[in-house]
Amino acid sequence: MDLNNWTQTIAEKRWPILPDTLNELRDVCARHSDLINFTYLANLCLSDPFLLLDLFRVVGNSRALQRNESIPAVEQTLLLMGLESVVTRFSRVEALEPSLDKLDEDVYEAVGDWLGRSRVAALLVKEWLSIMGDVKVEDCFVAALLYNLPGCIYMIQRNRLPDRPLLQELSEVFDADYAQVLAAFIKAMPLPPGLQNLLGPGAPNKRRQLLKLAMATANSLEHGTGRSTWMVGVDTAAKLINCTPEMAYQAVVHAVLNVAKHPHVAGYTFPARSLLILPSDGKVAAMRKTAALSGPDQLENAIRESIRFLSNDLKFERVLYYHYEHDGHLLKLRYQVGVAADSPLRKLKVELEPGSFFGVFTSKPQSFHAPASVRQQLTRRYDDEFFQHVGDQEFALMTLFGGHKLSGVFYVDNAASGRAIDDKTYHRFKDLVTRLTLMPR
Repeated sequence: MDLNNWTQTIAEKRWPILPDTLNELRDVCARHSDLINFTYLANLCLSDPFLLLDLFRVVGNSRALQRNESIPAVEQTLLLMGLESVVTRFSRVEALEPSLDKLDEDVYEAVGDWLGRSRVAALLVKEWLSIMGDVKVEDCFVAALLYNLPGCIYMIQRNRLPDRPLLQELSEVFDADYAQVLAAFIKAMPLPPGLQNLLGPGAPNKRRQLLKLAMATANSLEHGTGRSTWMVGVDTAAKLINCTPEMAYQAVVHAVLNVAKHPHVAGYTFPARSLLILPSDGKVAAMRKTAALSGPDQLENAIRESIRFLSNDLKFERVLYYHYEHDGHLLKLRYQVGVAADSPLRKLKVELEPGSFFGVFTSKPQSFHAPASVRQQLTRRYDDEFFQHVGDQEFALMTLFGGHKLSGVFYVDNAASGRAIDDKTYHRFKDLVTRLTLMPR
């Protein structure tokens, strides 16, 4: 397939936006002109890459932009167009929706997933640039939002899921690097030419590198944070912006959760599921068929996946999850890895008596790391039956809360080898449980 012919073909069509975005847009445009807020409209454009595409196509042929090779700010673009022109244009846009004769449901969800990943990358590169002290972030932000759009349009046109990884399939179909696909896309739409400096082929610089790392990180979240091939991108970003890998990684978590909490389509929650559940092999397809990140079944599945991750990837030799039984005001073992069949821990019910260790520990969301010396102090101070059976080795604990309600307690240790729990592993344990606490109940 010829790349230029394809981009010219898709440039002849006006592409729809996400349904929730359209509902908000219609509500805004129906107001009296004095009540229409350009800042709100700008944020709406930045929440839906398809709406941003629709806006930037209006100014793509601007001679001033071509001379300056700049990327205009979204709110500035709206102001330059004027209220009447903005309302007229946006009142004619349509919604992207699945239907029996137009768009397959799986394709619709996959498009939402890839748009969500673009927004994760946009928030991520913005945060990384801010850590570096770079105050000019909007150009990289909008470039990230537009990055996956050629792939999304490709899926919509064909109305089926790709046979290979999406961006790889585009490169193979058009026999071109993805940067060349983006360059042709920007030129044909047309979009502000300044985007070529960030997205098209060209010499690398720090901003381009961070943008590319943010896109690679967001687009491959399902590989799992425990995989070194995925973490190397985050570590590289940390070196570029001169911060710790933990700080760079936390920016990923915050970006993913931000998008999941403000979904314009179910697919916006999929990046959070990828980061939280850390699926591998054939689980990704099944994950994408799940509509939302909510409900007790979703939480239970996430807890079970977290148990597997703690055991298989973080290499804890023993992992226990004690569920809080509200009626009896106690903790009862629900899931475990590495507990012997005859261990009293399997049947032990942990009472939450006032003044007991677990009575105090479960009173609020918190974590606790107990090296060997601290473990001995706990034995002397508390007479909890749990400590009589769990052993004398180092361990870590963390409560799982939903809002102000206790759900349970995670316990991890290396009972067989006595191996210490280093700070990095402990922080990754805390990150995992923290993400579970942020799931809707």
